[in-house]
Amino acid sequence: MKLLKQISTAVFGIFLSANIVYAEQITLKVMSTTIVEKPEGEVEQKFADEFMKRNPDIKIEFIGTPMNSLYAKLQTVAIGGELPDIFTNTPEFAAKSREMGITADLESLLEKSYIDGFYPSILDQTSIDGKLEVFPFFTIPMGMLYRADWFKEEGIEKIENWEDFVTAARKLTKDTDGDGKVDRWGFAMVGSRNGSGGGRFAQILRSFGAYELAKRNDDWQTDIDSKESRDAFKFFTELYTKHKVVPPGPTEVSYGEAISLMASGKTAMMITGPHSIGAILAQNPELAGKIYSDVIPKGSKNVSNLSIGGFSISSTSEHKDAAAKYLKFIVETEQGLEWNRVTGRMPSRIEAGSQPQISGPIYEGFVNALEYVEPLPTSASFYSQITGDILGEAYQSIMVGGVSVEEATDYAAERIRELIDEN
Repeated sequence: MKLLKQISTAVFGIFLSANIVYAEQITLKVMSTTIVEKPEGEVEQKFADEFMKRNPDIKIEFIGTPMNSLYAKLQTVAIGGELPDIFTNTPEFAAKSREMGITADLESLLEKSYIDGFYPSILDQTSIDGKLEVFPFFTIPMGMLYRADWFKEEGIEKIENWEDFVTAARKLTKDTDGDGKVDRWGFAMVGSRNGSGGGRFAQILRSFGAYELAKRNDDWQTDIDSKESRDAFKFFTELYTKHKVVPPGPTEVSYGEAISLMASGKTAMMITGPHSIGAILAQNPELAGKIYSDVIPKGSKNVSNLSIGGFSISSTSEHKDAAAKYLKFIVETEQGLEWNRVTGRMPSRIEAGSQPQISGPIYEGFVNALEYVEPLPTSASFYSQITGDILGEAYQSIMVGGVSVEEATDYAAERIRELIDEN
């Protein structure tokens, strides 16, 4: 009888213990856009698996959502009362998500000293009225890639400004096989009439001190027909028409073609983000260690654009503390460096960015670019029409259409001001 009582007690204890563990199990539903991408998804799943291994009481369940359908889906699930615990969010959507009331107060879940560990320029774009709205996962600052081995061969030192850039591009443009024909060019110009081309040109434009669109005194304005803008258009188009440092057919070159030009050894420099290093090496692994980065050359000033991917915790989540714990885990230094190594995207934390993998010459330029970030006016619903069409139409008409810089910029300014009036 005594033995039977001991066995019954032990069995009851195991049953009770098992139920206690079961009661503490929680599931965090994470709506992620990067989980459906390659190779990003594989790395993100790896992070989640490791987190669950270290935290067996928490299960991560992904809801894969393509980026181009994210915002619409968030609004749908919000209306239906089915928000996940965590969802991908961006600075572009932060104001809308806050207006919808779907984001939890991150500052109540994270200590100020922890928040201060993100790069200041990243916090500027992920905060509204000084309060963190989007938890920064990674960043893609705009900078300049260049063939370090060719720079060394040609005795080219650091490029500081656009004059240095032209001098270097002319040196790097040459006939390498001795047949009398140029087969290598200094610059992989993205001259397409789309966001790839327009977005990159906007950085050059801003470095000259002109803005394609800016809000001043609560009004949208454009500087496209200013002297500074015309100087920028003249400089950019003459890289092809005068200096001949750009491969033939630049108006047909979008991002993918420019990557191939770099990977195949046809061009020496490119204005782009750190993710392009991985794209180039995927096509030509032999270039590993030969591609370095720098900030975009200076006109009247240095500038950079910053794309940020991040997450928000849902205001309706019943597991906000666990959600914050998971987000903090995926941006720890070890994970930040792994994310960078595989995807080329930059970590958001200062500690990770100070590691040799990031602070060395391969990514150094992109880290330095964080000092010069100027946010794009993405709150203007018509902004994509400017970078995706109007800027490209202007520089293409100058390069191949026989239109003067003055005529092209006057027409571009007219179109932009019409958009401003319409909106």
